[in-house]
Amino acid sequence: MPTRKNVQHSQASKIHERTNAQFGAAAAAYSSSLTHSDPDALHRVVELAGPKPEDVVLDVATGAGHTALALAPHVREVIAYDMTEPMLAETRRNAAIRGLTNVLTRQGTAEELPFPDASFDIVTVRQAPHHYADVRTAIREMARVVKLGGRVIVIDSVSPDDDFLDGQWNRLEKLRDPSHIRNYRANEWREFVTDAGLRIVFEELGFATEKNGPMEFAAWIRRMNTPPAAVTEITRSFREASPSLTAALRIQVIDGAIYFCVPQITVVSIRDR
Repeated sequence: MPTRKNVQHSQASKIHERTNAQFGAAAAAYSSSLTHSDPDALHRVVELAGPKPEDVVLDVATGAGHTALALAPHVREVIAYDMTEPMLAETRRNAAIRGLTNVLTRQGTAEELPFPDASFDIVTVRQAPHHYADVRTAIREMARVVKLGGRVIVIDSVSPDDDFLDGQWNRLEKLRDPSHIRNYRANEWREFVTDAGLRIVFEELGFATEKNGPMEFAAWIRRMNTPPAAVTEITRSFREASPSLTAALRIQVIDGAIYFCVPQITVVSIRDR
């Protein structure tokens, strides 16, 4: 009879395979994503990280490397870490274009970071934990590899506290992207971080945007190659959204095109024990 640990490992492996397939095909689109490459958002990450020239940084689930590359000019070295090799290839390509020679790539899952304890001064993750097979374990791993006094910065999409809105928002995300697991609520994030032994020093609820404005629905869909039937259902859901969901996602229809904002949480924590 399979043990609980074996079942959990099997489930995690399936999630990792699905995520790998989904993001391998979308790697190039993430390089040009206005949301992920937003200069103001990246400047904010650097500001919150407070990097120093001698620092070594780990960017978990780096994607096309936007956060890693934003931090690179300010530190000694950045490890851009991702499960998907095509994403790491995009990171290397983007680093070469910018002439950044202190960005190294490493492949692996967020739940098993292949680094010794207390290896990094700063650990970041941006717009990724909602795909993790085990987000609690991933945060504990980030806490493990950061140095005493080091910072862990988590930025991710978040769900409203309302049960109905939480369910609706996660349903739409899952329709768009089968590798989506869950947008967690703010109180869940506080628990994940503090349970990992980290002390929260900053928290902010806001929205992921494009150039300080709403996101284009069509680009959001196109980035993940969402199947036509799912596109039809998601489009209908956005156009017929309840007033509460419309407010939660800031949905607008302008000249027939849909625009919206993804609710987002930023949590900055320190390992001080």
